[in-house]
Amino acid sequence: MGKRKSRAKPPPKKRMDKLDTVFSCPFCNHGTSVECRIDMKNLIGEASCGICQESFSTTITDTVNGLMNVNE
Repeated sequence: MGKRKSRAKPPPKKRMDKLDTVFSCPFCNHGTSVECRIDMKNLIGEASCGICQESFSTTITDTVNGLMNVNE
């Protein structure tokens, strides 16, 4: 009698790397001073510098598989 064929295990799912939430400011060039926040309740993304107080906010247009697309 023949041996039963074993089923191949599916490959493990690839883990998405987490995106950075702290950046250097393009206005004052201070490192790690810009902090990004996403408000899922109101669908607003915001980036603000803690040194020169510059800020930018925009609406979030789409959510697909945990990735955010932000209008520019």
